[in-house]
Amino acid sequence: GSSTHEFHILSKKEQAMAEGQSVEQFPTGSHARIGGLAAKPELNDEFCVSRGPNPDNKDRVLVVTRSGSQLSLKPSNLTLQELLPGSHVVVVGLTSAAGSKYNGCYGEVLSWHGDRWVVDLQSPKERKSFKGENIVIVPERVTKKRPTEEPLPEAKKVKSSDLKDLESSDETVIARCIVRLLREFEIVAQKCVCVLATKTTMTVMHELAQHLTDKQGDGLLRRPLRPGEKVKGIEDLDAQEQAVMICEKKARSLANSVRINYCDLYGFLKSGFKEPAFNRKT
Repeated sequence: GSSTHEFHILSKKEQAMAEGQSVEQFPTGSHARIGGLAAKPELNDEFCVSRGPNPDNKDRVLVVTRSGSQLSLKPSNLTLQELLPGSHVVVVGLTSAAGSKYNGCYGEVLSWHGDRWVVDLQSPKERKSFKGENIVIVPERVTKKRPTEEPLPEAKKVKSSDLKDLESSDETVIARCIVRLLREFEIVAQKCVCVLATKTTMTVMHELAQHLTDKQGDGLLRRPLRPGEKVKGIEDLDAQEQAVMICEKKARSLANSVRINYCDLYGFLKSGFKEPAFNRKT
Protein backbone atom coordinates (compact mmCIF):
# COMPACT_ATOMS: atom_id res chain seq x y z
CA GLY A 1 0.00 0.00 0.00
CA SER A 2 1.00 3.63 0.21
CA SER A 3 3.59 4.45 2.85
CA THR A 4 2.43 7.19 5.19
CA HIS A 5 5.09 9.45 6.61
CA GLU A 6 5.31 9.09 10.36
CA PHE A 7 6.60 12.61 10.81
CA HIS A 8 5.77 15.98 9.45
CA ILE A 9 8.49 18.51 8.66
CA LEU A 10 7.57 21.80 10.24
CA SER A 11 7.59 24.89 8.11
CA LYS A 12 9.49 27.87 9.54
CA LYS A 13 6.23 29.44 10.61
CA GLU A 14 4.92 26.29 12.31
CA GLN A 15 8.25 25.92 14.07
CA ALA A 16 8.04 29.47 15.36
CA MET A 17 4.45 28.89 16.46
CA ALA A 18 5.50 25.71 18.27
CA GLU A 19 8.22 27.62 20.08
CA GLY A 20 5.62 30.13 21.13
CA GLN A 21 7.16 32.95 19.10
CA SER A 22 5.51 34.08 15.92
CA VAL A 23 5.18 37.34 14.08
CA GLU A 24 1.41 37.25 14.73
CA GLN A 25 2.03 37.64 18.45
CA PHE A 26 3.31 41.17 17.86
CA PRO A 27 0.54 43.05 16.03
CA THR A 28 0.93 46.76 15.32
CA GLY A 29 0.85 48.75 18.55
CA SER A 30 1.99 45.91 20.79
CA HIS A 31 4.91 46.61 23.10
CA ALA A 32 7.93 44.40 23.60
CA ARG A 33 11.31 44.12 25.24
CA ILE A 34 14.31 43.31 23.03
CA GLY A 35 16.69 40.54 24.08
CA GLY A 36 19.34 38.14 22.81
CA LEU A 37 20.72 40.32 20.03
CA ALA A 38 24.33 39.40 19.42
CA ALA A 39 24.96 41.96 16.68
CA LYS A 40 23.55 44.94 18.61
CA PRO A 41 23.88 44.09 22.29
CA GLU A 42 23.29 47.70 23.27
CA LEU A 43 19.63 47.23 22.29
CA ASN A 44 19.09 44.30 24.64
CA ASP A 45 16.65 45.23 27.43
CA GLU A 46 15.45 48.23 25.47
CA PHE A 47 11.73 48.44 24.74
CA CYS A 48 10.09 48.88 21.37
CA VAL A 49 6.68 49.04 19.76
CA SER A 50 5.58 46.83 16.87
CA ARG A 51 4.64 48.16 13.47
CA GLY A 52 3.47 44.68 12.44
CA PRO A 53 5.07 42.07 10.15
CA ASN A 54 7.90 43.25 7.89
CA PRO A 55 6.38 43.30 4.37
CA ASP A 56 9.80 42.38 2.92
CA ASN A 57 10.44 39.49 5.32
CA LYS A 58 7.42 37.72 6.73
CA ASP A 59 9.46 36.05 9.51
CA ARG A 60 10.34 39.38 11.10
CA VAL A 61 8.55 42.12 12.96
CA LEU A 62 9.13 45.81 12.24
CA VAL A 63 9.64 47.64 15.50
CA VAL A 64 10.44 51.20 16.52
CA THR A 65 12.75 51.85 19.49
CA ARG A 66 12.60 54.85 21.80
CA SER A 67 15.15 56.70 19.69
CA GLY A 68 12.61 56.47 16.85
CA SER A 69 14.75 54.15 14.73
CA GLN A 70 13.06 51.23 12.98
CA LEU A 71 14.43 47.68 13.16
CA SER A 72 13.41 44.36 11.66
CA LEU A 73 13.65 41.70 14.38
CA LYS A 74 12.89 38.01 14.77
CA PRO A 75 10.01 37.30 17.15
CA SER A 76 12.45 35.18 19.20
CA ASN A 77 14.26 38.43 20.12
CA LEU A 78 11.08 40.00 21.48
CA THR A 79 9.08 39.50 24.67
CA LEU A 80 5.62 41.04 24.91
CA GLN A 81 5.31 43.81 27.49
CA GLU A 82 2.13 45.22 28.91
CA LEU A 83 1.65 48.95 28.79
CA LEU A 84 0.04 50.05 32.04
CA PRO A 85 -1.08 53.26 33.68
CA GLY A 86 2.05 54.62 35.36
CA SER A 87 4.36 53.35 32.60
CA HIS A 88 6.88 55.94 31.48
CA VAL A 89 6.99 56.36 27.73
CA VAL A 90 8.47 58.43 24.95
CA VAL A 91 6.56 59.58 21.87
CA VAL A 92 7.81 58.29 18.49
CA GLY A 93 6.91 58.21 14.83
CA LEU A 94 4.36 61.00 14.55
CA THR A 95 4.48 62.45 11.04
CA SER A 96 1.83 65.16 10.90
CA ALA A 97 2.92 68.78 11.26
CA ALA A 98 0.97 69.13 14.51
CA GLY A 99 2.10 65.76 15.88
CA SER A 100 5.77 65.62 14.96
CA LYS A 101 6.74 68.24 17.53
CA TYR A 102 5.83 65.70 20.22
CA ASN A 103 8.33 63.10 19.00
CA GLY A 104 10.95 62.52 21.68
CA CYS A 105 8.74 63.94 24.46
CA TYR A 106 8.59 61.88 27.66
CA GLY A 107 5.50 61.29 29.72
CA GLU A 108 3.56 58.99 32.00
CA VAL A 109 0.63 56.87 30.86
CA LEU A 110 -2.55 57.89 32.63
CA SER A 111 -5.27 55.70 31.14
CA TRP A 112 -6.62 53.93 28.09
CA HIS A 113 -9.30 55.84 26.21
CA GLY A 114 -11.02 54.44 23.12
CA ASP A 115 -8.12 53.30 20.93
CA ARG A 116 -5.59 55.66 22.47
CA TRP A 117 -3.45 56.03 25.55
CA VAL A 118 -3.79 59.24 27.53
CA VAL A 119 -0.31 60.47 28.45
CA ASP A 120 0.76 63.25 30.81
CA LEU A 121 3.74 64.80 29.04
CA GLN A 122 6.58 66.29 31.09
CA SER A 123 7.51 69.13 28.77
CA PRO A 124 5.48 70.64 27.29
CA LYS A 125 3.27 70.03 30.36
CA GLU A 126 0.28 68.75 28.41
CA ARG A 127 -2.12 65.86 28.53
CA LYS A 128 -2.37 64.24 25.09
CA SER A 129 -3.65 60.96 23.74
CA PHE A 130 -1.57 58.76 21.43
CA LYS A 131 -2.05 55.51 19.55
CA GLY A 132 -0.18 52.57 21.04
CA GLU A 133 2.16 52.43 18.06
CA ASN A 134 3.38 55.99 18.75
CA ILE A 135 4.71 55.44 22.25
CA VAL A 136 7.60 53.32 23.51
CA ILE A 137 8.23 52.29 27.11
CA VAL A 138 11.34 53.88 28.63
CA PRO A 139 13.52 51.44 30.61
CA GLU A 140 15.04 53.46 33.46
CA ARG A 141 11.74 54.85 34.54
CA VAL A 142 9.46 51.88 34.02
CA THR A 143 9.09 51.11 37.71
CA LYS A 144 7.30 54.11 39.02
CA LYS A 145 8.73 55.81 42.10
CA ARG A 146 9.69 52.46 43.63
CA PRO A 147 13.46 52.98 43.87
CA THR A 148 13.16 56.08 46.06
CA GLU A 149 11.05 54.30 48.68
CA GLU A 150 13.53 51.49 49.21
CA PRO A 151 16.42 52.37 51.50
CA LEU A 152 19.59 52.61 49.47
CA PRO A 153 21.81 49.57 49.92
CA GLU A 154 24.65 50.68 52.14
CA ALA A 155 26.70 47.58 51.42
CA LYS A 156 27.80 48.87 48.02
CA LYS A 157 30.90 50.45 49.46
CA VAL A 158 34.33 49.51 50.65
CA LYS A 159 34.59 49.62 54.46
CA SER A 160 37.09 52.12 55.83
CA SER A 161 39.18 49.28 57.27
CA ASP A 162 39.42 47.80 53.76
CA LEU A 163 40.34 51.17 52.30
CA LYS A 164 43.21 51.30 54.83
CA ASP A 165 44.40 47.90 53.56
CA LEU A 166 44.20 49.10 49.97
CA GLU A 167 46.44 52.04 50.89
CA SER A 168 49.00 49.73 52.51
CA SER A 169 52.55 49.68 51.19
CA ASP A 170 52.54 45.88 51.55
CA GLU A 171 51.22 44.26 48.41
CA THR A 172 50.31 41.08 50.29
CA VAL A 173 47.91 43.08 52.44
CA ILE A 174 46.42 44.73 49.34
CA ALA A 175 46.14 41.37 47.55
CA ARG A 176 44.30 39.78 50.48
CA CYS A 177 41.95 42.73 50.65
CA ILE A 178 41.20 42.48 46.92
CA VAL A 179 40.34 38.80 47.21
CA ARG A 180 37.91 39.64 50.04
CA LEU A 181 36.30 42.44 48.01
CA LEU A 182 35.94 40.52 44.79
CA ARG A 183 34.20 37.69 46.62
CA GLU A 184 31.91 40.12 48.39
CA PHE A 185 31.07 42.46 45.52
CA GLU A 186 30.39 41.03 42.05
CA ILE A 187 31.25 44.33 40.39
CA VAL A 188 34.78 44.33 41.87
CA ALA A 189 35.63 41.07 40.12
CA GLN A 190 34.23 42.53 36.90
CA LYS A 191 36.35 45.67 37.14
CA CYS A 192 39.45 43.62 38.00
CA VAL A 193 38.99 41.46 34.90
CA CYS A 194 38.90 44.61 32.77
CA VAL A 195 42.14 45.78 34.34
CA LEU A 196 43.93 42.43 33.97
CA ALA A 197 42.85 42.01 30.37
CA THR A 198 44.72 45.15 29.32
CA LYS A 199 47.95 43.22 29.90
CA THR A 200 47.18 39.56 29.10
CA THR A 201 45.23 37.74 26.47
CA MET A 202 43.73 34.66 28.03
CA THR A 203 40.65 33.68 26.03
CA VAL A 204 38.06 33.70 28.82
CA MET A 205 39.50 36.86 30.31
CA HIS A 206 39.54 38.52 26.91
CA GLU A 207 35.90 37.63 26.16
CA LEU A 208 34.80 38.84 29.60
CA ALA A 209 36.68 42.11 29.24
CA GLN A 210 35.36 42.64 25.70
CA HIS A 211 31.86 42.51 27.15
CA LEU A 212 32.56 44.47 30.32
CA THR A 213 34.52 47.29 28.64
CA ASP A 214 32.01 47.31 25.76
CA LYS A 215 34.79 46.29 23.33
CA GLN A 216 37.03 49.22 24.36
CA GLY A 217 39.62 47.03 26.09
CA ASP A 218 40.86 49.97 28.14
CA GLY A 219 40.25 48.55 31.61
CA LEU A 220 37.19 50.70 32.29
CA LEU A 221 33.95 48.99 33.27
CA ARG A 222 31.06 50.09 31.06
CA ARG A 223 28.70 47.12 30.95
CA PRO A 224 28.49 45.38 34.32
CA LEU A 225 27.03 41.87 34.16
CA ARG A 226 23.36 41.51 34.87
CA PRO A 227 22.48 38.51 37.08
CA GLY A 228 22.96 35.32 35.05
CA GLU A 229 23.96 37.24 31.93
CA LYS A 230 25.79 35.20 29.29
CA VAL A 231 28.94 36.55 27.69
CA LYS A 232 29.57 36.07 23.98
CA GLY A 233 32.23 33.47 23.23
CA ILE A 234 31.93 31.82 26.66
CA GLU A 235 28.17 31.24 26.76
CA ASP A 236 28.51 27.88 28.51
CA LEU A 237 30.44 29.35 31.44
CA ASP A 238 29.16 31.26 34.44
CA ALA A 239 30.69 34.66 33.65
CA GLN A 240 30.69 35.95 37.23
CA GLU A 241 32.28 32.76 38.58
CA GLN A 242 34.99 32.92 35.90
CA ALA A 243 35.71 36.54 36.76
CA VAL A 244 36.22 35.70 40.44
CA MET A 245 38.41 32.69 39.68
CA ILE A 246 40.66 34.63 37.31
CA CYS A 247 41.06 37.53 39.73
CA GLU A 248 41.81 35.35 42.74
CA LYS A 249 44.74 33.84 40.85
CA LYS A 250 45.97 37.30 39.86
CA ALA A 251 45.55 39.05 43.19
CA ARG A 252 49.23 40.06 43.33
CA SER A 253 49.12 41.70 39.94
CA LEU A 254 45.93 43.49 40.96
CA ALA A 255 47.54 44.67 44.18
CA ASN A 256 50.22 46.36 42.11
CA SER A 257 47.53 47.97 39.92
CA VAL A 258 45.82 49.30 43.04
CA ARG A 259 49.08 50.82 44.26
CA ILE A 260 49.73 52.71 41.06
CA ASN A 261 45.99 53.25 40.39
CA TYR A 262 46.37 51.53 37.02
CA CYS A 263 43.14 51.89 34.95
CA ASP A 264 41.69 53.82 37.91
CA LEU A 265 41.39 50.58 39.91
CA TYR A 266 42.05 52.26 43.25
CA GLY A 267 39.80 55.18 42.31
CA PHE A 268 37.03 52.76 41.35
CA LEU A 269 37.21 50.92 44.68
CA LYS A 270 37.39 54.15 46.63
CA SER A 271 34.45 55.86 44.95
CA GLY A 272 31.80 53.21 45.64
CA PHE A 273 32.45 51.19 42.47
CA LYS A 274 31.97 54.00 39.99
CA GLU A 275 34.42 54.67 37.20
CA PRO A 276 36.08 58.00 38.06
CA ALA A 277 36.54 58.68 34.34
CA PHE A 278 32.76 58.62 33.76
CA ASN A 279 31.81 60.35 37.00
CA ARG A 280 34.10 63.35 37.05
CA LYS A 281 32.17 66.54 37.39
CA THR A 282 32.91 68.27 34.13
